[in-house]
Order: sequence, then C-alpha cells, then structure tokens
Amino acid sequence: MRVLLAIHHPLSQDLGAPGVTLALGRALQARGCTVDYYGYGEAFPGEQHHSALHNLRFPWILSAHLARVARRYDVLDVTTGDAWPWAQAGRPGAARRHALVTRSHGLEHTVSEQLRADAREGKAHLSWKYPLYHGGFRLWEVARTLHLADCSVLLNDADVAYARERLRVPASKLRLVPHGLSEAFHGLPPPAPPVDGPLRLATVGTFIQRKGREDVIAAVGRLHARGLAFTLTLYGTGTPEPEVRAAFPASVQPHLRVVPHYAHATLPALLAHEEVLLFPSHAEGYGMALVEAMASGLAPVSTPVGVAPSVVHPGRTGLLVPIGDVDALVAAVLELAADPSRRHALRRAAQAEVQGLTWPDIAARTQALYEEVLRIRADSR
Repeated sequence: MRVLLAIHHPLSQDLGAPGVTLALGRALQARGCTVDYYGYGEAFPGEQHHSALHNLRFPWILSAHLARVARRYDVLDVTTGDAWPWAQAGRPGAARRHALVTRSHGLEHTVSEQLRADAREGKAHLSWKYPLYHGGFRLWEVARTLHLADCSVLLNDADVAYARERLRVPASKLRLVPHGLSEAFHGLPPPAPPVDGPLRLATVGTFIQRKGREDVIAAVGRLHARGLAFTLTLYGTGTPEPEVRAAFPASVQPHLRVVPHYAHATLPALLAHEEVLLFPSHAEGYGMALVEAMASGLAPVSTPVGVAPSVVHPGRTGLLVPIGDVDALVAAVLELAADPSRRHALRRAAQAEVQGLTWPDIAARTQALYEEVLRIRADSR
C-alpha cells in the first residue's frame, strides 16, 4: 500500500503533531507500506520560520502537488483543512482506486469554542484578526475537508461528537483512532518509592494560555502560601527561561526549573525525577504529553480534555479537575502531597494504564481503516 502523509507543519521528531506523523509513518512502513511525507519543508523549501500566512497558502500548494503526484498513492492521509481545494476540484490526477483520509490532531472548532469561552470570561485575549482566519476561514476549511474526505480520523470522543452533531458529518465517515507511545516510553522501570523532601511537580508543554499557564501560576502561588514544600519543573515551554520565571510570583521563583526545549527521546529520563504532572489544559486534541508523563510514572492532575477522560480515572490513575478551576487544582495537589503512599500507588497505576498504546497497534488499526475505505470506494463505483 502506497501512502502519502501530509501535514501543515515542518516535520520534526521533537514537535507534537509532526512527531506523531513520523511515528505513524515508521509503523506503517514496518507493516510493509510505502510512506512518503509532505510538510512545510516540501511546500516552502529553505524557509525556517512560518506564520499564519504559510497556513493559508499550504492547502493550495499541497493541492497543486497532489494534482501532480496523487496517482502514485493508494491513500492520501492529509491534516484537516488542507485537502479541500484538491477535493473540491474533483481530485485531479488521482488513481482510479484511491482513498482520501483527513486527520485531525485536535479539531479546530472545539479548540476555538473553548478559547472564545475563555475570552468571554477574561481569561484570554483574542486579537481583532482572530475571526478573520483561525476563528473564521480556517474553521470553514476544516469543515469542508471533513465533508469532502472519504473518512476523517479524530482523536477523542468530544471531537467525534462535535463533527457528527454540529458539523453534520455522517457518522459512517468518522473514526476515533488514538496515538501510540514510542518505544522510549515502554518498559520503563516503575516509579521509585516516595522519599523525604519537597513534592516534585512538573508540566510538559508550551507556556501558553491554552495549556493552562495562568492556572499553574496561580496554583503554585497558593501552594507556596499554604506552606507546601515543592519544586516545579516546566518542560518544553518554548519560551526563554527568564520570561517564564518572570510570570511567577517572586516568592515562587526559587522553586522553579525551566527546560525550554528537549530532545523527545530524553523525556523519560527527565521525568524520572518527577512525581506529579500538572496538566490543566483548556483544550487538547489528544494530549501526548499527558500519556507520555503517565508512562514515565507521574501521577496526573488533569482537566478532562483530549485523551484524559479515557486514561485518567479519578482516584485510580490520577485526578481530574474542571477546566480553569484553580481551587480544585490546588486541592488535588494538596491531596496527593498529604498521602505519599497513595501518590505512589497512583503513579504505578498511571504507568500501567497507558502501556497498551503502541504504534504497531495504531498502525494496524490505521491500515485496516485504509483498506476499509478503499473497499467502500471500490464498491460504490
């Protein structure tokens, strides 16, 4: 089977959706598929910095590329919002037997609705430009692609429900397929028993409002005021350390460590020194950082976004708190801090919970989906 994986990002193992795309491609290749990739590196050769303008141009550049090469592939697996010009034009250049699959790494509509809700509550600021593209035309592009594709792959139940109920995409064209964990996160040693000392907290993800930045800042300020001894390490902020530190109260800053960037393969070793993951995200397509931290033996305190409701079972594999509820976030951390043995049990259970998420399994499910779509298209001709 010949597959093209296309994504509106530069392809890099150390980035979220691109890293997942590469992992899926390798797993499909291991099953005998021929896999090619098309991302920003191919669409914009030589350009190192990308903006919303690149997002706007990508569907058209990709569509011109597909018109030239689509006949080489059985399956064109393209991120949502990007294949609609080509599909709208009648799929020029495609082989008679082919499938167009669109893949969401987080449905833009659900993210937009949460962002708008945060803005109404004064928790986020939206530029006047937001409704023009990200909160406007881009949402139309995504919806149009969902309707034109033969099948759409989504990452969580909420996104599937939204696409079916709000965007009116037929349920028969929607599939829920999660991400896998790379080999680096399998077979890790169980978490070490608790030791005396400050509670070791961690966040993993970019230092932005959507990831719960303000909630973390407020929560650790309150924890410090309550007298809790803790450290907080922020991994993968993408923001320079001085800027991250300056966002926290001065009294908290001595307890912080900031790691703006890291090689993805090193994350298990980095997290081996932590105990509790703070994951108060306001919107996620999946939440790869959550499952990777759980695999590394951290007890998660998470909001019910993305994959979290499927893997964070309150009181068994972690704790769930409402979106934007700083009081609940503080209470959850204090609960774990007060009972080291329970905290350790949650860490072990969290690690065990995600061990079934493997890329070979996800690739097998994905290939079966491709074959199903190809069969349906062949039968309908």
